[in-house]
Amino acid sequence: MLEQVRGILFHPAEAFKEARQDALSDAFKYFLPWLVFLAVLLTALVFGALNATGISALLSEFFPLVVGGTFAGVLVGGFLLILYGSVWLHIFVFLLGGRKGLTQTFKAVAYGATPIYVIGWLPGPNILIAPIWALIVVISGVMQLQEMTSGKAILVVLLALLIPLVIALAVAFAVLMPMLQPFLAPPPS
Repeated sequence: MLEQVRGILFHPAEAFKEARQDALSDAFKYFLPWLVFLAVLLTALVFGALNATGISALLSEFFPLVVGGTFAGVLVGGFLLILYGSVWLHIFVFLLGGRKGLTQTFKAVAYGATPIYVIGWLPGPNILIAPIWALIVVISGVMQLQEMTSGKAILVVLLALLIPLVIALAVAFAVLMPMLQPFLAPPPS
């Protein structure tokens, strides 16, 4: 697995060429241990933060539920996020001519998230570096696994990211504007 991680991080084109023949189960076998690792790590961070702030004493009765809920939430949320992200990305892959199947798109996303698995949880600049690095790796995965040009692969990923962002901003604007209207209106004369 370490060789695969190294390849995905530093030589993604070659790693994804090798991954073309991987089964869907291979991608899950790669992704799930990372997801469990992140769930354990984030649960430990929540546990530590609650203990350090003294909140754990206030929540003593519910503390196991909070910790267990964090672990389960990260597992379920991460699993759903990768499935949703793969299907959403595949819509744009298909629209722009990728015909190698959803499994190949899932592999691009599951393997492509490696920078987030490896360094995304570290504090500091890694919070920005890991997602950007992951986007570059996912683009490489789409190029190799869907046999798309770099331009199409970049467009696929940008569309998959920007459309939900624009919708979220439009909804936020629609919700916030009525609340801000009294402050934006000119004062009565």
